[in-house]
Amino acid sequence: CVLGPNTYMLRRVGIAASVAAAGAATLQRRAAESHAAAPAPESLAAQRPPSVVRVAPLDDPPDVTLEYFALRGLGELPRLILELTGIPYDSVYHFGTGVYKPYAPFGQLPVLRDGPLLICESGAIARHLARKACIDGGDAADKARVDMFFELAKDLTSKKSGIHDPASADGKRLPGVLGPP
Repeated sequence: CVLGPNTYMLRRVGIAASVAAAGAATLQRRAAESHAAAPAPESLAAQRPPSVVRVAPLDDPPDVTLEYFALRGLGELPRLILELTGIPYDSVYHFGTGVYKPYAPFGQLPVLRDGPLLICESGAIARHLARKACIDGGDAADKARVDMFFELAKDLTSKKSGIHDPASADGKRLPGVLGPP
């Protein structure tokens, strides 16, 4: 495991100390320089280079980089795992340029780089991060339960239209999955 039990709090304190040490003026200057070259995007289809957000000390590049579009979606669970566990990372937000296609396995996002490892598929990324942070269960039975709830969450997400449309086929099956009210 790469993290101890108090890593999350220590990370937050460490980041706050790093930001304070760097000084607000330096951070404002860096932000202005990084946004000066490209105007704010009007949509995800904007022809704009990717934006990078570092969730780590500025002087220590992290080993982990998560790449996804500039929206919530399949990249959100891996991002939440990174945040919750305190793993330092860079988050690369892509727009409509498709610059990731030549190096992304299967030509799609999300993509996670962890040192030399490059993986895609949100479920594989989430499981990899869970193993890395030791939140994937303590023994074989715990790991099986974690996998079970992961798959249940995927099923519920794929059937979310049933929540809004009880007449749909998924809407009729959803109460059986969720149990009694």
